[in-house]
Amino acid sequence: MMVRRICFFSLMLSLVFFMSGADNVGPLTAEDYYKSGKIKYHKDDYSGAIEDYNKAAELAPDVAKIFGSRGAARRKLGDREGAIADAQKAARLGDKDAQRILRMLDLGW
Repeated sequence: MMVRRICFFSLMLSLVFFMSGADNVGPLTAEDYYKSGKIKYHKDDYSGAIEDYNKAAELAPDVAKIFGSRGAARRKLGDREGAIADAQKAARLGDKDAQRILRMLDLGW
């Protein structure tokens, strides 16, 4: 009987941790923030996406896709200068799409 109670308690505790997201222990990575930003972007939460991309950029300042994505979110919010600056940074880091777009707009990087 005691073993059953312990097993039941362990199962319930595991379920609580699983439901609360407590199984995701440790600091978030740049990739975690990038993915979270992408989800927010696709939900039209551009400000939230930019916040996550900012955190990702702090952790991985040499990853082009972060700046390309942040530039797209800034463009959606009407921040032309910010969008161009991010596209230029992404282009300098090797993002071919950003390079193509800047070339079409006759802007350098």
